[in-house]
Amino acid sequence: MMKKIFALALVLILIVSLCACNNEQLPNDGDNQQQTQGNQLLSDGDVINIDISSLPEGYKYAFSGEDAKAITDYLSTLNLEGSFEENPIEYSGRTWVISLKYENGDTLTIYHFANMFIRSEKGSWYRMTYEEASRFDPLLNELNN
Repeated sequence: MMKKIFALALVLILIVSLCACNNEQLPNDGDNQQQTQGNQLLSDGDVINIDISSLPEGYKYAFSGEDAKAITDYLSTLNLEGSFEENPIEYSGRTWVISLKYENGDTLTIYHFANMFIRSEKGSWYRMTYEEASRFDPLLNELNN
């Protein structure tokens, strides 16, 4: 009986391992440059409004004018790495959902995840330095006061 249970366990481990190998490995898809600036995440044009919410906590903020500019300045100056070993899917943490509305009516959503990863709604994941990523929460607190 023990041999059957052991054999079944080995088969299950093999199946799980094979499934894990077939999962999409982000972000090492070859499309990312090694290093890039955060301005690559943004669209061209003037941002007139930024709505920010968090998952899972549910914080909500809205910014315009100079406050919106402070957020776009933060995003555009990030030093991002496009080739890294970590897989964002394997991490947990707060996600800031940053929705930018441009003067021409276009919108763009950026996901700032776990003080480590960032991507635009249609782009690949990038890794941020912890020092830069951890500046976002204090910036929100400063702008919200």
